[in-house]
Amino acid sequence: MRRTSAAIVLAVVAIALSGCTAPTADPAPSVERPVVESILPTVTIELPQPDGPNPYTDGIKIASFLGNETRRYYGEGPVPERLELIWKTPIGSGTTGGTASSAGMVTWAGTGWTGQPALVREGGKLYLLVGGFDHNLVKIDAETGKELWAYTFDDVIKGSPTVFRMPDTGKLAVVAGSRRGFPKAMGDPSIAPVRCVDFETGQELWRMTSPTSKSYSRDADSSPIMVGDTLFVALETGYFYAVDPTRTEERGGHRWPAVKAQQLLLGSNAAGHGGNLVLESSPSVIGETIYISSGAGDVYGLSMKDMSVVWDYWIGSDLDGSPVTTEDGYILQAVEKQYISSNGGVLKVDPRKPPAEATVWFFPTANRTFADWQGGVIGSVSVNDEYGSGLARPALAAFTAIDGNLYVVSQDETEGTATSPQGATVPMAKLVFKDNVGGGISTPIMVDDYIVQAGYGAHVNVYKIDYRAEGGVPLTDRGGHQWTVGVSKVASFAAGSFESTPIVWQGRIYVGSRDGSFYCIGDPDYTAPVMPEVP
Repeated sequence: MRRTSAAIVLAVVAIALSGCTAPTADPAPSVERPVVESILPTVTIELPQPDGPNPYTDGIKIASFLGNETRRYYGEGPVPERLELIWKTPIGSGTTGGTASSAGMVTWAGTGWTGQPALVREGGKLYLLVGGFDHNLVKIDAETGKELWAYTFDDVIKGSPTVFRMPDTGKLAVVAGSRRGFPKAMGDPSIAPVRCVDFETGQELWRMTSPTSKSYSRDADSSPIMVGDTLFVALETGYFYAVDPTRTEERGGHRWPAVKAQQLLLGSNAAGHGGNLVLESSPSVIGETIYISSGAGDVYGLSMKDMSVVWDYWIGSDLDGSPVTTEDGYILQAVEKQYISSNGGVLKVDPRKPPAEATVWFFPTANRTFADWQGGVIGSVSVNDEYGSGLARPALAAFTAIDGNLYVVSQDETEGTATSPQGATVPMAKLVFKDNVGGGISTPIMVDDYIVQAGYGAHVNVYKIDYRAEGGVPLTDRGGHQWTVGVSKVASFAAGSFESTPIVWQGRIYVGSRDGSFYCIGDPDYTAPVMPEVP
C-alpha cells in the first residue's frame, strides 16, 4: 500500500563522520524502510515512498479520472482545513443537445460530470488539464489559474481528460471525449468525439469515432486509460477499443489511430432499457483484466490481450459510476435506481468468483426523484486504500447519493442484510457516517485522513476521519486491530453547484463548478515543501 509522506530516516551525521556513501531508498514499492541504526543523532526527512507519484519530481501526477487505472488515487496531501479562494478562472458556457427533461438545445456553464482535472508537473511547475461545457479542453497553470492553451471540441466535454506518455517518443499527450456535436444527426460520419492533443501545444494528434449501434448515443464521457503501450477507449455506442496511439493514418484531413482490438458491449439482459446501452463509466484494471460498467446493466471483465469478455456480472440498472478496484482485489460499483425494483446504492463484488457467486455486500440508498434520476449513486465510490487502509487502519469507502447524503461505509464489515439489485437477500455494508449534503453526482475523494466532497449543496466540504474517536463506530482492520471511527466536518467553501470531482495536491483543492468557473481553494498561508537535499 502507499503511505503518504512516509518518514525516511537518514543517519546524516553518522554518514558524514564515517565517510560512507549515503544509502539509497529501495525502489520496491512494498518494502518498509527500516530506521538506520546510529549512536549519533539522526535527521528525519519527510519523503514519499517511490510507489506513489513523487510530488517533488516532474511527471504525470493524476493521469485520469480517479487517478489511474485502479481508480483509487485522488492526490497528495496535506488536505487543507482552511478553505479560501486562491484563484478562480472562467470556463464559460456552451450549447448542447437536450436531455430527457429538456427538448432542443440547452446551454450549460462550467464543468460537469465527471469533470475531474488531470495534473502534470513539468519543469518544476504544476499544470491542470480541464474539460469544460464551453467545448474546450484547456491547460491551466496550477499556481496562477492562467489558461495556457485551449483545444475546441464539437460539443460540451463532460468527462475527465487522461494524460499519457507516447510509447515511441516519450512525449506527453492528452485524450478526452465530448458529446457527439449537436445538432449533428446520429448517423453523421463526421462525428468524432474523442480527440488526442499534444500536451505542450494543444495541437490535435488524432481523433476517433465509432460505428453506430443500438445505443442511442455517440457521445464519449468515459476517461481512457493507458496500460503499457495500449490506450483503452470506451464510447457510448457500446464499443470498447484497444488502441495504438502511436500508429495513425490520414483520412479526410484528420489522423486516426490504429485499433488493435475491439468489443461491442450492448448488454446480456437489457430488456426495457431501450437505447440506453451506453458505456459512460471509465475502465479499471486488475491484473490482466480490464473492467467497465454499462448502461445496459452489466459490469464486464475483458482480457486486455484480445478484448474478449471473460466475466459478465449482471446488475440490471443503468450504471454510470466507474468500477473502482480495491487493494485486495474487489470491485465497488455504484448503482443507479433505474430499471430495477429495488433501491440503488453500492455493490461490492469479487471478480475472482463466477458472477452468480460474486456479490459480497450491497448498501442501499433511499429513493428520491431529482432531475432525471430516481435515486441511487450516479458518481463513483472512493476508497482509502492508497492512504493507509488494510493492515494499517480500517478500509473505508465513501460516496454521495441522489437521496442527498454523503455516506462512509466499511469495506470489510457488514451489519444486517439488504435486497440486492438482482432481488437477493445479501449482507449490508456497515455504516460509519452519514451527512446530508444536498446530494450530488460528484465523487467524494479520500486523501490521507480526510474526505473532500462537492455537490448540489453548493459547497466544497472537508471532513476529518478520526480512527480513535470517542464514541466512534467500532471497526477492525485486516491485521486484527480495533478502532473506533468517527467523521466530522472541519471546513466548507461556498460556491456554485458542483457536479465535477475534485483533486487535492499539496494543500490545494482543485475543482470545477456549474457556475462557470474553475476553483483553486485552500489555506493561502500554506506553502508546499520543496524537495530536501539529501547528503
